[in-house]
Amino acid sequence: MQRESKRQGKIQAKFKLRPVLVPEPLWGVSACKLLHNDRRWKAIRYAELDRAGYRCATCRATTPRLYCHEQWHYDDRKAIATLTAFRIACEDCNRVLHMGWANARGDLPTALAHLTQMNQITDAQAKRMFDRASATWARRSNKHWRLVVAQGLLRTYPQLKVLEGLDTHRIGPLREQQIPVIRL
Repeated sequence: MQRESKRQGKIQAKFKLRPVLVPEPLWGVSACKLLHNDRRWKAIRYAELDRAGYRCATCRATTPRLYCHEQWHYDDRKAIATLTAFRIACEDCNRVLHMGWANARGDLPTALAHLTQMNQITDAQAKRMFDRASATWARRSNKHWRLVVAQGLLRTYPQLKVLEGLDTHRIGPLREQQIPVIRL
């Protein structure tokens, strides 16, 4: 099993862009949502935009709408979701990064087309990537998760401390209308 995981990691590493669907218990639990409309989130976003040269990290687009995408590592065995980095994404790349959401909005064909273009793969390969991400999402959505912020990221952005230790078992899934804005 570990050998298969390592092989999959090598295959995945060659792609510029891939979908990673957020487990359902973590919907609405993010730095962006918890710090939204707060100068602390804006400071993170603008620092990351500046670092990226106001370009998409994947396709290098300079479109007017750029997103500060949170990159999470999921430890499936320990049920720990770790915020590891931020990545600037244009609207098209963001649609791929959030392909489950794109699917729910009816934008899956557009997301798959961009995934195909960016990774120079066939439509069938793009669909398989989405199907694998969906299977992983289903498995991960049956767990309660604890949130952690990578230490280097926490040193750079101490305001991310609001995420540390959040546990979906205690808070339950947060829906859009239930998302708390935490003010320190």
